[in-house]
Amino acid sequence: MARQGSTTRRPRPTTSKCIAAALLAIVVLLVIIVILWLTVRPAKPLLVYVDHAAVTGFNFTSGGGLNGTFDITLRAYNQNKRAAVWYKSVEVGVWYGGTYLAGAVAPGFDLPPLNVKRIDVAAPAVRAALPRGVEATVKKDRSDGKLPVDVHIKGKVRFRYGLVRTRRYKLRASCSPVVVDFSSPSSFDRVNCHVHI
Repeated sequence: MARQGSTTRRPRPTTSKCIAAALLAIVVLLVIIVILWLTVRPAKPLLVYVDHAAVTGFNFTSGGGLNGTFDITLRAYNQNKRAAVWYKSVEVGVWYGGTYLAGAVAPGFDLPPLNVKRIDVAAPAVRAALPRGVEATVKKDRSDGKLPVDVHIKGKVRFRYGLVRTRRYKLRASCSPVVVDFSSPSSFDRVNCHVHI
């Protein structure tokens, strides 16, 4: 007479088999990460330029602060053939000899592979008084007709390869010198930015 409800027991995996399976999963995951990194190469695909810079309404307040708006045109180029880039936002700051003069935040955007995006930024000048030495040199440069400034860019970017998205990377770019020409505002020599991710 056969027993009812009898079941055959499956052998339990040994500890060494569990460890081997875990190591295999880690190796497969590392291979996938390396392949994605080689394909996307997040450190290399971005180029940023300052295509134009001008200032409107530039003058000093009675308290030694600045009035005016720095009009900066940036150009972002994604030279990667496969990965799209998503910029969450872009902070643009205008500096003069280590002193912050103006800044603004541009909205985020998506940049497909091998594509260019133009970003127009209107950065209002800070109203706080400038240090006396900085105020004097800015006035001198203004009277000479050319104001050399540094443009610094900060942002957060993600790379998208098909349905796969990378983590967020901090993007920093420094563009120097960006020369604002008061006598000929339409003329400008493009400035290449040093991009760090």
